[in-house]
Amino acid sequence: METNQAVLDLESLPSVFPHGVARAAQLNALGLTRGDIRELCGENGPWQQLQPDVALLSDSPPTRAQRLQAALHLAGANGVVTGREAMWLHDLSTPSQGAIHLLVSSHGPRRSDGSVRIEPTIRPPNPLWRNGFPVAPLARATVDACRATASHTEVRVLVLDAIHVGAVPVESLRHELDRGRKQGTTLLRQVLADVDRGFRLAGGHIARELVARAGLPPPEWGIRLSTPDKVHLGIVDAWWDDVGMAWDFDAHRPWAARTAQSVSDRADRMTAHGVVAVHTTAQRAQKDAAAVVEDLRNAYRSASARPRPEVVAS
Repeated sequence: METNQAVLDLESLPSVFPHGVARAAQLNALGLTRGDIRELCGENGPWQQLQPDVALLSDSPPTRAQRLQAALHLAGANGVVTGREAMWLHDLSTPSQGAIHLLVSSHGPRRSDGSVRIEPTIRPPNPLWRNGFPVAPLARATVDACRATASHTEVRVLVLDAIHVGAVPVESLRHELDRGRKQGTTLLRQVLADVDRGFRLAGGHIARELVARAGLPPPEWGIRLSTPDKVHLGIVDAWWDDVGMAWDFDAHRPWAARTAQSVSDRADRMTAHGVVAVHTTAQRAQKDAAAVVEDLRNAYRSASARPRPEVVAS
């Protein structure tokens, strides 16, 4: 092999490029011709071609990171990793499956050949950097991975990993789902509905335990409150009708926890009509259940010490 440049140290060359993967143009700039590269990537050569005009400067089987680096060379400078590969880069144990999924701006290249899928989008994410790769936020990556998955069981695994291992709020997944394309999201919507039901069941169990620990009589659950002239006050999680006490418990809906302002406004509205209102966040119930029990006892004691307010429960 002859080049018009000084002789290159081929053994040291892989360390020059991230993951030992280089574009042909980069190798040309070092003095290697197309013929040189073709020979080095040939049957008996020390290198191999991973993608058109992209070489792995090794004859070892390519790693997941090397395949990903090769795919990014096809997407250009603004490519962002999403889907399963992005979940893996976020430290989840997501197995590789199907094409590597990359996002580019709406004017970027498009490709889908079974090994790499480059998708132009009008919503390119602001990438996070993980292990040297530009990566979509985990919520976006999870939704994209689920859109490309045809098994309900596998979609469920992806979602639960994102929630429980990756600490992605369900609300973030819903937000991404609502903003993106609807195509391919049927299974994801079904799984999120299942997750919602699971949270509600678990949260309901915790709420009943807290009421029992407080020694309070069983309340009515999911009650709508209004004034005698039919002004809506709100739907409360638990209601003690004999004393006019309401309790909102966010643990069964962590995807839609109330903001501090909405809690304050809601409490003011209830209090203005004589209701003793208690609000408990999921975090408080988890970290200090004893304090929540005491909150309920004190509120019930206060509610019992004055006449029942004129509100209608239904």
